[in-house]
Order: sequence, then C-alpha cells, then structure tokens
Amino acid sequence: MKTTLQFKLSFMFFMVMLISSTISVTVLLLIFSPIMRRNAETQLSEMAVSINALSEQFKDNSEYTPSKIVSLVTNSGFTVSNADMNKRDISDNIEELEEKGYHIDSSGIIPKASMLVKVKGEYYLIDNFSNDSLYWIVNFVIILSFIGCIVIGTIITSFVGKTILQPLHEISRATSEVARGNFKVRVRVPDDIEYGMLANNFNKMAVQLSEIETLRGDFISSVSHEFKTPLASIQGFAKLLQDDTISEEDRKEYTQIIIDETSRLTKLSTNILSLTKLENQKTIGKKSKFLLDEQMRNILLILEPEWSKKNIELDIDLEQITYIGNEELMAQIWQNIINNAIKFTGEGGHIGVKLYRGDQCIVAKISDDGPSIPDEKRKKIFEKFYQGDHSRSTDGNGLGLALVQRVVELCNGSVWVENTMPTGVCFTVQLPYIIEDMM
Repeated sequence: MKTTLQFKLSFMFFMVMLISSTISVTVLLLIFSPIMRRNAETQLSEMAVSINALSEQFKDNSEYTPSKIVSLVTNSGFTVSNADMNKRDISDNIEELEEKGYHIDSSGIIPKASMLVKVKGEYYLIDNFSNDSLYWIVNFVIILSFIGCIVIGTIITSFVGKTILQPLHEISRATSEVARGNFKVRVRVPDDIEYGMLANNFNKMAVQLSEIETLRGDFISSVSHEFKTPLASIQGFAKLLQDDTISEEDRKEYTQIIIDETSRLTKLSTNILSLTKLENQKTIGKKSKFLLDEQMRNILLILEPEWSKKNIELDIDLEQITYIGNEELMAQIWQNIINNAIKFTGEGGHIGVKLYRGDQCIVAKISDDGPSIPDEKRKKIFEKFYQGDHSRSTDGNGLGLALVQRVVELCNGSVWVENTMPTGVCFTVQLPYIIEDMM
C-alpha cells in the first residue's frame, strides 16, 4: 500500500516516541522499583505496629472492634478487606501471623504491597494499591502524560512535516510540468541547504532541457533546410532533363549540378553522422603515433586543386612534431579549417599554416586574408549550422567548425578564431603536451 512521506514521517515519530517512552519507563521502574517496594513495606509495617499496639490497648474494650481498630490507622489510600481463614495465603503464613501479628508481601515491577494482619483474632488484608491511592494516581497520570505527549507530538509532526515537505511537493508538480513538455517552469529556492541544492539543480535541469529543446528544434529546422535546398535543385534539374529538346551542353550542365547537389547531400549526411557520433563520444578513441606536420602537409596536398584554382599563395612553417592521438579525427581538424580558409580567401590571396611547440602546449595557426568576422558573430561560429556572417557564407552547411571544436575538446585542447589586421582571420588550435607521448 502506497503512503505519503508525511504519513511515514508521523508514523516514524510515533513509533520512536512509543519505543523510547516504553524503554524510559521500564528503565525507571527497574531503578526505582526496589525503593518503592521498601517504602511500601515500611508504611505497611508501621501500620501493623500501630494496629498491634491498639489491639493490645483495647483488647478488653468491646467498643473497639477489629474493624474499628483497622480503620483508625488506615486511610483512603489503602484497600482494607476481611481475610478468610480458609485462604491459602493465611494458612501458608499462619506461623508468622501468630508470632508477629502480620505478614507483608510485595511483588511486581510496579510494587504492589499487601499485608495480612491479625486483630483480636480476625484477619484483615490491607493493600496499598487502592484506586484512591496517591501512588496509583501518580503512576496513572505519568502514563497518561506519556500517551498524551506521543499523540500531540505525532499531530505536531504531521503538520510540521507538511511544511517541511512543501518544497518536495512543489518540485513534484514542476516535474510533472516538465514531463508534459513545459521547460519554462521554475521552482522557488528555499533557504534550507538540502532543498536549496535540489531546487537549484532542478532549475538548472529545466534550463538545460529548454536549451536542448531549442537546439533540437533549430537542428531539425536547419537539417530540413539544408536537405530541402539541394533536393529541390535535384528535382528541378531532373525534370529539365526529361525535356528531349534541351541541348547536349545544357544536359551536361544540369547533370553536373545534380552530381554536385548529391555530393553536397552526401557530405551533409556524413558530417551530421560524424558530429552526432562525436557528441556521444567521451574519449578520443583508438590512438596511434604519427607526425602532425606530415599530416598537415598531406591535407594541403589533398586540397591542392582548390587553392591552386584560386592562385592562393601558401606560407607554410611546420615544426616536426610527433603526436599520439586519433589520426583520422585529427585530420578532420586540419581539413575543415584549411578548407574553410580556402573558401573565404579571394583570388590570389594568402593562407598561412604554422605548427610549433609552445611553452605549455602544441600550437597550430591557420590564417587567411579573407573578410573579417564581427565580434558578435565570432562567438557563434562553432555552433552547428551557424552561417550568420553572409560575407563568409558559401555552399557549406555550418557543421565543419562544429566538428573541429568537438574533436579538439575530446583531445582536451582548445580552438578559437581571431581577426587579423588589416583583414582576414586566424584559427588557433592548442593541443596539450602528454610527456610520454611526445618525442
């Protein structure tokens, strides 16, 4: 059966109080029981002495009956009754009764003392545990007080628990809102450290989910747009190819456009898959030892048709550096940044590629003399699908630099872009030294 935390808290308090009260009362009774027993026996023995003295004094006086003599020395705190001669407790203690005139018996954790007393040949049973006894009343009041404390404490705990657990109820309601897709919900941060941390973490989670939802929406929108444009071109030129009257030259042009657009779709799909894989990846993967400078030269050779076509002059300064890492992923860094520089460098421009050992890390700088990037745009240049700077927009899809940043992060490095004077930009990549990895 499911129960609320408030009920469990109240029930826990009830059980703790009940058990602790029981233990406390039991321990107190065990400690004070001998004292109470001796006190009861003393009272009864003094009463027996008084009864015996009165019996001797008025033994010849018929006016003082045994019951009257007993009533003279007893009060409402004791229970007095005639004892039958046939009762076993009298017969078992007859010798003591004949010798002393009384017999006292006490037993129990809460001592119940009773006395058999012989008065003028009659036997009386005097019990100190009368309903009107102060001793009984005190015990009864103490027990009721304990029960009252437990009940009142449980009720107070229930109300206090409701107040204490209020932040949890708020977070529970807010969580339900988040589950329904409302990521704008926030909870009040209480002063309590534990609840404050929980509320803060919940609000951070809601903010992150909101950002993720925004990114997801932007991602879907951007991917849809990136796929829609080339697909529309492919569809349009494919329809034109169905026209038998077009010239062979137009046919070749349309065919080439379709090939270029399908290549663009292939590259887009590959980049999306690569970026998705990298975002879910926590380590760089399989490592091998290779020369960074040699890798960068190979990338420049692969891209030679691109920079030669624009008569770009290269300024290459590569220091020989052996590195241990994922060679395939590292190649994506240089290919994307250098390809980016080629695309934004004008006819007859310059591209600088530099690699050297810094004081604390490996540094690679790739610069071009293309258009500069405004400061507010540079902060977003590594975001997925970002192509906000129209002066540097081309047929790309805005995923290359996002791939670069993710690979560098997996390498525990850093990457940033700066404007150079009087024009152009410079991408800087820093990779940490790993002593046993370097030669």
